[in-house]
Amino acid sequence: MINKIKKLAFKSISREFLIINILSFVILIIGITSALSVIMQDTNNPQNIENASNDIYVQVNRYVQSTNTEVQSYINNLADENNVNIAITDTKGCIIFKSSEVEGKYIDLNNIKNIILTTTPRDGDVVYQVYNINISGTKYILVTWKGTGMYHNIFRYTSMILIPIIISLAVVYLVSYRKTRYIKYICNGIVKISHEDLNYRLEKKGTDELGTLADEINSMSLNLNNMINREKSVQKFKDELITNISHDLRTPLASLMGYLYLINDKNVSIEDKEVYSKKSMERAEKLKVLIENLFEYSKLESGAISLEICNVNIIEIIEQIIGELSIIASKSQISFVKKYSITKLNLNIDPYLISRVFQNILSNAIKYSVKNSEVYIDIVHNVNDTIISFQNLSSRELSSEDMNKIFDRFYMGDKSRNSHKNNSGLGLAIVKNIVDLHGGEVWAEENDNIFKMYIKLKNNSSKLTVSNGTDGINEQKKTGFTSKANI
Repeated sequence: MINKIKKLAFKSISREFLIINILSFVILIIGITSALSVIMQDTNNPQNIENASNDIYVQVNRYVQSTNTEVQSYINNLADENNVNIAITDTKGCIIFKSSEVEGKYIDLNNIKNIILTTTPRDGDVVYQVYNINISGTKYILVTWKGTGMYHNIFRYTSMILIPIIISLAVVYLVSYRKTRYIKYICNGIVKISHEDLNYRLEKKGTDELGTLADEINSMSLNLNNMINREKSVQKFKDELITNISHDLRTPLASLMGYLYLINDKNVSIEDKEVYSKKSMERAEKLKVLIENLFEYSKLESGAISLEICNVNIIEIIEQIIGELSIIASKSQISFVKKYSITKLNLNIDPYLISRVFQNILSNAIKYSVKNSEVYIDIVHNVNDTIISFQNLSSRELSSEDMNKIFDRFYMGDKSRNSHKNNSGLGLAIVKNIVDLHGGEVWAEENDNIFKMYIKLKNNSSKLTVSNGTDGINEQKKTGFTSKANI
């Protein structure tokens, strides 16, 4: 409850200062009112002395009816109750009755009257009051007096008024100082950030606008740091891309130019020219594949490609890619084995990009599989996702370092970058980018030269349609594939 009140009260600087000002005003009013109340009740105050004297006059005039001995006791009680000196004299100033603290037997009435008429009580003066009274038909004079003692009380009165003022000013100052110090702290932090210390973070204090400002500055610094890192990464990518392009284009281009030079040589036989022409086409094809892969990877890496999501049957895409790669697979004596029985599996994907994923993976499987071996394709689907796996017997041995870098651009496990024609080193990097765009996962495993590649895609269950019907044989006849196609 207290935390909620604090959060509500101090959520805004203006609200906080309004509350502090109201609190200071209340402290000021209560303090000054209390001080004035004490001052008004102080018996050494001239006005209070005069009021007490008037009250004594009324009491004496009412209750003193004779000059017997009981009057003395009554006068003493009145003097003690009102903290003043009392004397009853005759018209000449001779004292008839007096309070216990009064000395002497005579009072100079003329002098007292003159003081009352001609002077205003000042600090430390004695305040006199003179009244005419009648006791048993005889005229008497009632005199009351007391020293104001204001030298002693002036400091007390001033302190009582100043203390609430000082407390109010102190409360406002402490709050203002705390806010000002935090503003200076934020300013110093901004200076550090402006000097490229983008890892510097401000400490958030409170939930008001200054706390929000500190949060936003931290967020801005983080975003700016990420932006700069991205710029550095893009620049590094560009530099690496230029370096790798020059490396990957130089070898096939030089080979192509060499073959073209030999074709134009008049001393070369027709048979050799045909061989060189075929070799030139191979090199040109490799250049084409490399340039296309570079172009597509650059678009994927820069975010220039946006997904065109459709609800499509992913089984048809896999079957289509198998069909397109059948001739290449048969030349390497590779056969595809479909371990899944699903004939229809609809997912929300970009069909063109996902087909490129399957094409790159199966092309790699053909290139790096042992001759006269099989490539297994399996599909496992559950409520949340679908996993498509590819398994082949690899002709190359991959170390743990190779497995960690297998999805890096331009990385190839072979010692030679050109050990396989039409190999750009970008195929699996493109696969990872496309799968990432779909919010999926891709990973690879290798054990005893058995290489496995996994693709996990989200099902989007509201659009998921799965069929394991008995029309699988008819489907196979339509596509021209059997469960184990020697392609």
